[in-house]
Amino acid sequence: MNEKWYNINSKASKVVDVYIFDEIGMGGVNAQGFIEEIKSFKDSPMNLHINCVGGDVFDGMAIYNIIKKRTATTTVYIEGIAASMGSVIALAADNVVMAENSLFMIHNAWGGAMGEAKEMKKTANLLDKISGEIADIYVKKTKLPYDKVKEMMDEETWLNAEEALELGFIDSISDAIKVAAKYDVSKFRNITNEEVKNKLSNNLKSKKMTDELKNWFNGKVEDIIARVKSDESNDSVDSKKVDVSISDEAEILNKFSDLESSATELNGSIAELTGEKETLTQEVERLNALLSKASAKGTEISTDGDPAVVVENKVEGNDTKFWNGIVSKMNLK
Repeated sequence: MNEKWYNINSKASKVVDVYIFDEIGMGGVNAQGFIEEIKSFKDSPMNLHINCVGGDVFDGMAIYNIIKKRTATTTVYIEGIAASMGSVIALAADNVVMAENSLFMIHNAWGGAMGEAKEMKKTANLLDKISGEIADIYVKKTKLPYDKVKEMMDEETWLNAEEALELGFIDSISDAIKVAAKYDVSKFRNITNEEVKNKLSNNLKSKKMTDELKNWFNGKVEDIIARVKSDESNDSVDSKKVDVSISDEAEILNKFSDLESSATELNGSIAELTGEKETLTQEVERLNALLSKASAKGTEISTDGDPAVVVENKVEGNDTKFWNGIVSKMNLK
């Protein structure tokens, strides 16, 4: 008898617990039996626990579709790995919860083919089509751009719980759990069995350290609150200190406000001066032009014996002296 890669438990409370804990289609057990059992619980809330590295892409899509069509609520709990088709099935649920020490992986659909080139091309085209459908599923859940999702699939992207939540693949993170399962990820290109083991272990250690930090911080907060409550009964000395502190803060804020006003006025003055400078520069240029015209009659040209050197000797008349005086005064300003 072939061992099943899933298990379904129906509780008296009418909530169905479903477990996909191995590779879909493993051992010659296809998705047909799974689908028939799921159909019988279509009106019951379902908790789907996933710890799966993927499997047969056609079985996986069939499972996704049957879960998506359910009228009752489905909640997925990722408890270890949701990779390949495992990650696709997870997104069929109304709510996706991922344990803190779990991994989520997306990539393109893949498979093998035998036969002549025509048959292999047909399989390749089919895989491209399925990859596009899977990308649409990821986009619908995450609201990420299609090109971004497709790039992640092309690269075979592995995500921890925080990354999956940030990108929108899951809805919430639950506490780390002890994962009792064997993984064979040798078929994937961006991770090894040892790396999976280390990642899950590191996430679990991080959870422990985070809890210890939270407990320490909460203890400190409670200690501070206790001291404040104790000081409240003393007298109004501490209150005065607080009042002074608040007063000082208000005064500082007022000073910042005054400085901002002064800066605004200064910027306005600078803008006005800049405008005046531009006007003055234009006036100087105009006067220089008039000066050139007025002194043109008194210009002598000599080469000092070298034809390449031209020297202008301007003989100043009364008009020239007048305009030179005006320009000098303007330049001084």
